[in-house]
Amino acid sequence: MDDKLIKEIKGNVAYIWINRPSKKNALDSEVWFGLPQIIQEINDNDEASCIVISGKGDSFSAGIDITMFMSDMSLNENLSSTPQDRRELMELIERMQDAFTTIAKSKIPTIALAHGFCIGGATSLVSACDIRLATKDAKFSIGETKLGLVADVGVIQRMPKIVSSGDMNELALTGRIFDGQHAEKIRFVTKTYDNSDDLFDAGETLANEIASNSKRIVQATKQALEKSSNLTVDQGLEYAKLWSTSFLVSEDLREGVMAFLEKREPKFNE
Repeated sequence: MDDKLIKEIKGNVAYIWINRPSKKNALDSEVWFGLPQIIQEINDNDEASCIVISGKGDSFSAGIDITMFMSDMSLNENLSSTPQDRRELMELIERMQDAFTTIAKSKIPTIALAHGFCIGGATSLVSACDIRLATKDAKFSIGETKLGLVADVGVIQRMPKIVSSGDMNELALTGRIFDGQHAEKIRFVTKTYDNSDDLFDAGETLANEIASNSKRIVQATKQALEKSSNLTVDQGLEYAKLWSTSFLVSEDLREGVMAFLEKREPKFNE
């Protein structure tokens, strides 16, 4: 797993690279389950204020490794299976779902930088991240439809909270590939760039900007955003009030206010 996934800590930002460039960073078992494990470790050890996820080489990821689909899912060359195989398959799918849920529930904000192929399971992966940036020519898809499958690892649950229902329905029902420019048009990604160098520079700048804020406040804000998406406005305001009250006597607040009054950048302890 160590060479297929690379973790780097730069300042208060953690970078995780999928490192299978010869396979277009296809997601095999080690990558699929190793990535959320690394993210959980970063959360547990409080190693960073922001996490950036991308791929080495010319692609983010070509999606699930088909060899994993055939071997780990207990399918033979005729694509037949036994009742026991199907029970095991259900358990595997649940583990795969849980892996991306771990990413989505990271208390530390995550940024996905997508370039080249970002197909199928990789589109599901980036949909679990908080912020998505891409190159203009990046290629996304909910490609399971064209494989005779229903996308089952989170994209059809998470992406409708990002894009309109019409756009979601069209992309899911057709399974067509869409590029970074279309992804930006429908707001699946925040912004697109001409090439991967510009993408990585922008991702680093954004991550450092997030990491310059108080770690506790960033995590609390992420939690408030997630909670509020499932609450009424009044419920969301009540939740925010409780959070704000808990930070009224914090050193972060004192430093933020003093920096504002003194017209300087704040220097938070965390």
